[in-house]
Amino acid sequence: MFLNHIVLSAILATALATPLAQPLGEPATGHTLEKRITHYGIATFYEQNGAAGSCGQVHAESDSIIALSPSWQGGGYPPRYCGRKIEITNDGGGQNNNGQGKVVVATVADTCPGCDENHLDLSHGAFMALTGGALDPPGQFNIEWHFCNVNGQC
Repeated sequence: MFLNHIVLSAILATALATPLAQPLGEPATGHTLEKRITHYGIATFYEQNGAAGSCGQVHAESDSIIALSPSWQGGGYPPRYCGRKIEITNDGGGQNNNGQGKVVVATVADTCPGCDENHLDLSHGAFMALTGGALDPPGQFNIEWHFCNVNGQC
């Protein structure tokens, strides 16, 4: 009985001392993905022209997709956040921006090589949903955004 207690104590001590693995879907860099961490940046739009994005899929211009910056996507294939959903809110700015306060949920499907960390390049569908139907102007506007949970809940 005493030996069983010692063995059980050793197993429990080992389990408690073992570091937990990094959760799936979390970045290896210093980025934070918690659902309600809000990022502030700008939104622009791009043409896909029937080409596959860096995540390997072709999308219609009307689909709600996002190209994230390389600082989020990383350098591997497939890029780190392919398929991840992001909730974006139009914070105003730009000319004739009739969509301030509008919100859209879009899916990461590409990488934007010229974007800085909090600049999201949007498909026509996502951009127009946020601007009340206009592409240019405004051409770009201010946004706040956050990652949705891994299961897609925003």
